[in-house]
Amino acid sequence: LNRLVATVARGGSYLLNVGPDGTGTVPEPAVQPLIAAGSWIKRNPDVVYSAGASPWGMAMPWGDVTTGGDQLKLVVFNWPQDRRIHLSGIEADVVGARLRSSDGKPQPLKHTTRGTWLTIEGGDLPASAIEGPASVIELQLKSRPKVDTTPGVHPNIRTPLLVEFATAENAVKEEKRWMEKFGEWKHMTQVSNWEKNGTATWEVDVAEPGAYRLELTYRGEDRPVWRITTDEGASLQNEQAASSVYHSYPFGILEFKTAGKHKIHVSLVDGNPETSSLAGIHLSPVH
Repeated sequence: LNRLVATVARGGSYLLNVGPDGTGTVPEPAVQPLIAAGSWIKRNPDVVYSAGASPWGMAMPWGDVTTGGDQLKLVVFNWPQDRRIHLSGIEADVVGARLRSSDGKPQPLKHTTRGTWLTIEGGDLPASAIEGPASVIELQLKSRPKVDTTPGVHPNIRTPLLVEFATAENAVKEEKRWMEKFGEWKHMTQVSNWEKNGTATWEVDVAEPGAYRLELTYRGEDRPVWRITTDEGASLQNEQAASSVYHSYPFGILEFKTAGKHKIHVSLVDGNPETSSLAGIHLSPVH
């Protein structure tokens, strides 16, 4: 929820260490985004106050989710170009979907189910309906939310897959914490200390088969060589640039022949197994 409020407050720009100055005045560049965030929360208090966390336990590529009773509140920060919102793994029956509007008149949205995926159609919405810090879609269910938490690979937007949601074999998956200025703690999860045949593996739910651009987020010395394979036999292997900090680099095109559950394996083929560490991958549909 803190991440949700902070994202709304950013209003499209980053606000770092926002607070009153020595005279008790909030700096002018921070005023309007904070006012916009306050107005948004005032219109949508149930999305934040007394709301439950996302049953998926992770953010979506287009935004985030909170719960309340038998409703899911979809908070959309980044609308895909086709204005379709996809959700994987909903195991409760969906009664209806509607988009909240600033005039207090929610707009009904079409929704369809195919396999394990729910698609909410927003293609006919006017541009004014999706302006502001974030859009809120109410998803009404027949019962309390129940979902399959397998990360979904979305067919119309870049999907991040962090190693928090991967399993490591013959490698060490651990959380790193450090303090930056003003006592702000940062943290991330990485996979490192690769042994022979070490892998980081994601099980994913692919909405649509096809080609996806793959990016690898890593750091490593001496141009590490990484290999990526899938349970369908697809394979990519590249020598990547050396990087002393985590950065996302293009890796190649990965193809899924079928929709549904698949496994993606990442391994270090060559490089320093102690200093080469993996933070995640990203998949973007090729259209």
